[in-house]
Amino acid sequence: MFVTALQKSLFTALLCLTLALMAIPTYASECGSEPTPYTASYSVIRNDGQEGSMQVILERKSPDTFSYRMDTRVPWGIFTAHIEQQSDFSVRNGAVWPGRFRLTQKVSLYKRSESVDFDWESMQATGTKKKKDFELELQAGMQDKLTIYLFLARALCAGENPIYANVVSGSEVKHYRYDLQAVESLDTNLGLLQVSHLSRGSSADEKQTDLWNAEATRFLPVRMVYRNEDGITDMRLIDISFSDGL
Repeated sequence: MFVTALQKSLFTALLCLTLALMAIPTYASECGSEPTPYTASYSVIRNDGQEGSMQVILERKSPDTFSYRMDTRVPWGIFTAHIEQQSDFSVRNGAVWPGRFRLTQKVSLYKRSESVDFDWESMQATGTKKKKDFELELQAGMQDKLTIYLFLARALCAGENPIYANVVSGSEVKHYRYDLQAVESLDTNLGLLQVSHLSRGSSADEKQTDLWNAEATRFLPVRMVYRNEDGITDMRLIDISFSDGL
């Protein structure tokens, strides 16, 4: 009788422990095993106060493939730079695998293009930049210039700090480190949001990037500031909407 009661007690304890463990938010359940399709618009302010715009769209093409597009129009002196970027990628085991990246930039009669194709079976990437072909070796986890935003969102959600990322940029692989500067309140077009302020580089560097990502926007940026030799570009979120369907 005592043994039976003890067995029941142990069974009850194990059941409670199992339920408790199931209730703990896991990396996959809390952060999402895959990106959520969304549409967002940003205002873009250059040094002299001229205002441009940026539209970002993430679409699901199949259960595990996505298309990510960014269309930016930035004041550039008396002209407007039109930058179109698109990344087609897949999601496997919760990780983003870039497949095809394209960039086109037009300023008046000037046009620049860049393309990268990722072959994960051969672990090689091939592409063209400034009319020159290139080939480079891939390593698991590498991102392109668009999927890096999804990579950072996942890393922030998982509580990583610092965040290390390898990004294919033309014929180069750039090794980035993003440091969490602070968790702070930021007045946005969506209201006052708690944001994680990430920074890459410093004021002493030739280039510096600052991102303010909010949990309310699934850790996507509500503000981005880029500083380089051309000056400062400030991008601020106007609106964002999510859609879980195909």
